[in-house]
Amino acid sequence: MKLTETNWKIGEIVFLPKKEELLRKGNGMEFKRVIGSRYFCIREAAKGQRGILIKILGQYKPKHIMIVDGEPYSKDHLEDMFEGVRYYSYPFPSVKDIKEVLDILRSKPTLMKKYWDTSVEINLQSKFWVKETARNLLFTKKPQCYDAQSDSLCSPAVNEMPYRLTIAYFFEGEIDW
Repeated sequence: MKLTETNWKIGEIVFLPKKEELLRKGNGMEFKRVIGSRYFCIREAAKGQRGILIKILGQYKPKHIMIVDGEPYSKDHLEDMFEGVRYYSYPFPSVKDIKEVLDILRSKPTLMKKYWDTSVEINLQSKFWVKETARNLLFTKKPQCYDAQSDSLCSPAVNEMPYRLTIAYFFEGEIDW
C-alpha cells in the first residue's frame, strides 16, 4: 500500500487506512487478513531499516484462534453480506518479529508508559500469539505462542490468555505486514 506520508516518529499514534487480503472464500463465507485503524510507532524508518507500528489487540484464549489456510486466524471483525459473512483478522506476527518488538519495548520503558497511557497495558514477559503453528495429529495444525519468559515456542493451556498484537512495517511510503 503506497501512502503519501510515512515519516512517523517514535511514540506517535498512527491511523492507517484499511488494507485487506483475501485468504479463503466459499460456502457463503470470506476470510480476509486486514490492517488499518490505530497503531503506535515504536521505531522510525531509517536508511535500510523499516519503521515499526504495533497494535495491541488484548488477550485471547486458544478457543478464539482458529486455522484458516494453514495460518492462525481470529474473527476480529465481521461484516454481514447479502449472501454470507465476511470475517477479518489482523495478521499474526512471527516469533522473530515478536522478539524484535519486545526488545525495542524493553529498551524504552518510557515509550511503553506513553503507550499504556493511551491503550492496553501488557506484560513483556508473558506469552504472545504468533503465526507459527504445530502439527496436531496427522495433518491438523494448531496455533502456537511465543513464551517471552522462557524464550520458546509453546502451545498454551486451554484457560491461558496470551497477548495478541499485530505489527505493520513502513518504509519509503509503503506499508506492509
